[in-house]
Amino acid sequence: MSPTTLNILHFNDVYRVGKQNVEGGTIDVAQWAQLVDDCRSAWPDRADGEKDGLFLFSGDVFSPSIESSVTRGSHMVPIMNALKIDCAVAGNHDFDWSAPHFLNLPWLLSNIIDEDKGDLPNGLHAFQVFERCGARIGLIGLVEEDWIKTISSWPPNYKYKDMKTVALDLSKQLRDPDGPHKCDIIIALTHSRLPNDIQLAKDLHARIGSGVVPEHGCDIILGGHDHFYYVSKFVQDATPETWKGYDMTQSFLGAEEDDGVLVIKSGTDFRDLSEIHLELEDAPEGSIRRKYISAVHGSRHTTQPNSQASEKVTGLLKTLVGHIEESLSRPVCKLDAVLDCHSDVVRIGESASGNWFADVIFHAYDDALCIKGVGGTDAVFICGGTIRGDSSYGPGNFTVGNIMEILPFQDPIIVLQMDGQTIWTALESSLSAWPAQEGRFPVVSGLQVEWDSSKPKGQRVLSVELLQEAQSDDVSEGSQTPNLKTTTIPVKNEKGGRMYNVITRQYMAQGFDGYDAFKGCKMLVDDENGRIMSDLIRHYLLGYQYINMMKGLTAEQTPSCLSAQSSQLIATEQKKHTDGTAKHGKARWTQIVRKKVIKTSARDASNRYRIAGAEHMSGIDCVDGAKIRSAGNPSNKDNSQDMSSSLSPPWTSVLESDLVVVSPRIDGRLKDVARAQVST
Repeated sequence: MSPTTLNILHFNDVYRVGKQNVEGGTIDVAQWAQLVDDCRSAWPDRADGEKDGLFLFSGDVFSPSIESSVTRGSHMVPIMNALKIDCAVAGNHDFDWSAPHFLNLPWLLSNIIDEDKGDLPNGLHAFQVFERCGARIGLIGLVEEDWIKTISSWPPNYKYKDMKTVALDLSKQLRDPDGPHKCDIIIALTHSRLPNDIQLAKDLHARIGSGVVPEHGCDIILGGHDHFYYVSKFVQDATPETWKGYDMTQSFLGAEEDDGVLVIKSGTDFRDLSEIHLELEDAPEGSIRRKYISAVHGSRHTTQPNSQASEKVTGLLKTLVGHIEESLSRPVCKLDAVLDCHSDVVRIGESASGNWFADVIFHAYDDALCIKGVGGTDAVFICGGTIRGDSSYGPGNFTVGNIMEILPFQDPIIVLQMDGQTIWTALESSLSAWPAQEGRFPVVSGLQVEWDSSKPKGQRVLSVELLQEAQSDDVSEGSQTPNLKTTTIPVKNEKGGRMYNVITRQYMAQGFDGYDAFKGCKMLVDDENGRIMSDLIRHYLLGYQYINMMKGLTAEQTPSCLSAQSSQLIATEQKKHTDGTAKHGKARWTQIVRKKVIKTSARDASNRYRIAGAEHMSGIDCVDGAKIRSAGNPSNKDNSQDMSSSLSPPWTSVLESDLVVVSPRIDGRLKDVARAQVST
């Protein structure tokens, strides 16, 4: 019997749909979509009129990007629908905007269990079975444990199960000759690093040839998470032409253990597309595997500036851009003071805007760091060049567009581990250009720095202290830059010794703009697990607004379908709100103002991130996600609406009068003694 050819298209890790720069010009998702159409048009037709093959995705679509900071990933839904993908595995960034938001689309996540129900999380699947090209194909989705530890919004009831163990169990279930599925082959979609994929492929006997037929496992791994293109060395005598558009003879960091397993990764960001053809042959009667892969052929397709664009997706992009632009004028909070982002303010001294942005992101990765066993964040160290806009905002409404204008950069916010000497060296470098308005000027949180602009470059830092929040019950529910009494611990200018967890930008970690000291520091949250700054600000404000609205509800009004962690958090906030109103009243607030302890506590800030990562935010988001998700096909019901209505609070929008109020302030954390700057 002649071999069966199974046609597959594969991609992974896509973030930006609009124009992006590549060598020779720009590309966008519409051009990539035309590549998909061209490849699929060569497939034979099925009886139902559709093309006979599989279009598969290996995770990361909803975040991070400038667009997702506005839409919470909703703009990707119509794009993915238009592409007609058959099956996908979840990636780490698909949880950035909370599991409920993510669950609006069906996904594979075979090795994660919801302990609250003893089964897969709602809306997720252990496997899917397709009949294509004369074969029954089982699809499973596996994710590595490493990236779970980096997700602050990871639901605590979601527990990891070993990839190998789960895959072998599913192989027994899907290949059972007496079972309902009777799969001929199994494809594993993964979201993990290349070395882990290679080891998994070995464990699961993902190889070419009939030698695998007595073994349970999977037949090929199609992976994501890494942002590079890779085809494993499954052909010993490979030439540069073995895989069209890719040199299989090249060496690859992380692939040292590749001994001929079947692993393919397909790049990132709608730049690459893998066209794969698997030759399948029948296994001997009685074998565990009904068919085996006898040969693999393929091509790497790369989107070029002169690539033709899909008319359908071009029109869809135009609609989406219109919705996004419409959303930019929507308010997300109120400023009770001017937020001055002029370069001659943020690049020569401590600024209220720099303080507030740094304080907001301080607690963004608290849970992720604690899960990794390294404690929480010690400090934020970014730079004045991070803050753009070159304008003043407020008092009054602060909009989605304002956030995008002020924070336009797309390099992720990451966490480095460093010693005191590194902090001192970086501070000296960042202050060395003063009084020139250079972008390197420091913006910090969690640190108290005294410096002297009159001293020579390299000798300007006088002292650096780590601020630790004082324990106090007298903390307001406001969002002012910290001005509460704190304890301080000197940060010594010494190599080794105490290590500090410091939030910064990937741009700075790479040594740009004078931050060579950061190069080589250990990454606790790396660039592929971090989120961009505008994302984090939006995330924080959504959580803040959600809690602010919920705390005024009674227990009867509170949705019953909140997660256990969220229910406890909201109940605590409601009690604080009731007690603060009934017991303390005006006297309490007078005392707070007099003591200048109007502050967002570490607990409150962390809770705002937690709630935004755990619950559906559609009820309080000023951006109409449902409208964006239905773009291009408004007659179709938005799949998310039923879920969002069941998870949302008993309101459909936030009035301007209900917006949370934030109060950026200068507090003397970056004091130039030469200019005798006194905090007020």
